[in-house]
Parts: sequence; structure tokens; C-alpha cells
Amino acid sequence: MISLTDLAREAILYALPVYEMARMQASSSPRKNAKGEVADPNAGPESLKRWVNLFSHSRRLLNASDRRVVTPNNDTLYTNAWLDLSEGPLLIKTPDTGQRYYVLGLLDFYTNPFAHLGTRTTGNGAQTFFVHGPQWQGTVPEGLTAVACPTSNVWVLGRILAHTNEDMAPVHALQDAFEITTLDGLPAQRVSECMVQPQDLPGDARTFLRVVNKAMALNPPPDKDRPQLQQWTQLGIGPGLETPSDLEMLQSVLTDTLQEVDTPQDTDLGGGWKAAVEVQDNFHGDWLTRARVARAYIGILGSQEVLYLLAFRDSQGQVLDGKNHYRLRFPPGGLPQVNSFWSVTMYRKSDYLFYDHPEQRFAIGDRTAGLKYDSEGGLTLHLSHQRPDEINNWLPAPAEPFYLALRLYLPGQVHQNHSYTYPAIELQKEGQ
Repeated sequence: MISLTDLAREAILYALPVYEMARMQASSSPRKNAKGEVADPNAGPESLKRWVNLFSHSRRLLNASDRRVVTPNNDTLYTNAWLDLSEGPLLIKTPDTGQRYYVLGLLDFYTNPFAHLGTRTTGNGAQTFFVHGPQWQGTVPEGLTAVACPTSNVWVLGRILAHTNEDMAPVHALQDAFEITTLDGLPAQRVSECMVQPQDLPGDARTFLRVVNKAMALNPPPDKDRPQLQQWTQLGIGPGLETPSDLEMLQSVLTDTLQEVDTPQDTDLGGGWKAAVEVQDNFHGDWLTRARVARAYIGILGSQEVLYLLAFRDSQGQVLDGKNHYRLRFPPGGLPQVNSFWSVTMYRKSDYLFYDHPEQRFAIGDRTAGLKYDSEGGLTLHLSHQRPDEINNWLPAPAEPFYLALRLYLPGQVHQNHSYTYPAIELQKEGQ
């Protein structure tokens, strides 16, 4: 028979992504709409009221000053919205983006990336999507593309390709053309109240249970998970349950589980790389992976859209640290094979965010200007805190532990069928 502590660990792993989604909703939902109207005009910054059913946009590529999303990318502008479908279906209208890559990734409240709208799946032409929640029944109007959502609260996290030095005005115009409306074409925006402050990390058991129990009541888990949820009722973890008065055991298990989730995993692709999280539209019961994703890089899309490979260690298994100098060499003909673009991005391990430095280069990839290839056609990238003599291929690192994310947008078959060999992250010794 499973022990109570093991049962608590299982329940906490299951619920942790729900808590992180609640934090993300508070962090990324706008306090003001396009007219400057405040969601809660009578309250201060501690108010939990936000606008929902309303797109907000990042107008520049993210940098080290941005702290809302962990492991953010430096390749695209974000377009963000939180949907509340509890009152009925909504329409999402997208513009014609021409040749520019874009995707709207839809995540349910359990972090499953259940739908992707955009270049790969629905094309770049203007479209209208009929988005509905799990309880809706009816007939989809002719000419609209139906999108069925597993939960009533949905995170729409869009990405539109942008280049570092390009004129952003045309990209902003595209962003502004994305709309969320009611079925009769009126703006769908309204005020909703979030469940937790974004800075409230999931360390306190009482707050944790209060948030996840409320969130699961609003967004019921799938029926297939009901047997496990029934077992967790004795712990006070589940949709709408009351928080128990004695939380000593749960607090201890929560602390231990967070440490487990946040501990870097060993490499399994060789060369320092951790295999990509290859979720298509659902984690299918792998709750540990789902929890790790929610903590370190919440908001990832399905692997057919973007493959994310992480590296916390070098090719010898040692933790990456900017006090050292590493090289990453793609041999001739060995660059990533993608149908859109690829990049390698640097992050501090301490907070999963960009490292601030004078060069303001947070990622390097196939669109980086001035890359230098060797005489054989190979590409060698240099990773270090100390500035090298030649900086064209340099990705600056903090003088502390860091990690890398290799992103492959619309990855080719060699990546999806695991026949590609990823380059080793090699520690360079003095004189090499």
C-alpha cells in the first residue's frame, strides 16, 4: 500500500502545474486594456483583478529586464491572452501574416499544449476560430474553425517571428490585428480575479492548497484522473476541497518535491544535452515531467511546432558555469534542420532568466548577423563570461552556473525521429 507521504508527493506533482498557471495568469494578464482602463481602478498594485479575453503584446524582443516568463525566447514577439470560456464560446480572429512565421499556442490550465494555430497547422491567411470550453454543446457556425478546449480557462501564448534590428512597426500592426470577440463580433474583454500574486512561489502549503483546489474547481481535471483524485481527498487536495488545519506533513513533502523537481537532470543525449520534452498536445500522465516543465519553462508548445533541448551540464557531465569557457561546434553539414529557424539561448540557473551584459546578446542562431564559419563550413560557438578576442560567435555567459536552450522552430524529420547528432558542449582548457 502506498504511504501517505508518497501519496502526497504524487498529488503535489499533479497540482504543481496548476499553481504555476495561476501565477502566470496573474503575471501576464493585463491590468489595463488598450484604452488605458484599469481592471481594478480602486485598488493598488496588490489587486488580483485583471483583464481576460483580451490580447496584450510585447513590442520588442524580451531581454534581461523582463521577468514575467521563465526561460523566455529572444526570437519572437509574444502575443498573450487568457481566455475565460465559462460564459460561452469566443471568436479569435487572426490576420494574414504573409511570409512571417507565427503561432498561437493554446494551453489548458494543466499546462497541456492542446492546440496550435498558425503557420504550420492553419496557414498564414486571415482566419476566424470558434473557441469553446468543455461544457459547450451546439453547432459551429459555417466558415469558422472550431477549437475545443479541455478547460474553461486557457492561456493563449502567441509568437511572431521578429529580427533584432528590423523595423517593428509592421510586426506591431500584425499584432494589433489579432482580436478576441463575442459571437456577435463585439470585444470580449472583461474583468476577472486571479487566485494568487505572481511573486508567491509555491513554498507555502496552505497557499498552495488554497490556490490549486480553487483552480481545479473552476477547471475540473479530466475524467481519467478521477481515481487518483479520489485518493487525494484525504490530504485535502482536490477540486473545491477545504484546506486541512494540520499541514505539517504536506509542508514537508511540498518542500522535498519542489527540490526534486528543480534538481537538474542528468544528460541522456550525450554531449551535455537533455532530450527534448516531446509533448504533442498532452503529457499523458507523465506528471513529473509536466511539473518540471511548469517550473522551468512553462508555456512550451508541442514538439512538432518547436523542439526545446536543454543543457545544464557539459559533455563530461559537469555543471555549466560561466567561469569556464565552452565551445559548441556544428560540423560541416551538421547545422540543425528546421523549416523555420533555430537558436541557442543563455539563461542564469539561479532564476531561469536572461543574463544582463553589455553586449545584450541573449541568443545566437541561424539569423544572427556576422557569424563566422570555418574553412570546412562548420560553425563553432563560444560560451563564456570572459569576453574573447573574436566576438562574432560568442554567446556571453554569467560568472555563475547557467543553462542553455536550443530551440528548433518547425523541426525537420531528423530531429523528430532522433537521427540527428547534437554537438557536444566541450569545456575548453587554457591554451586550447
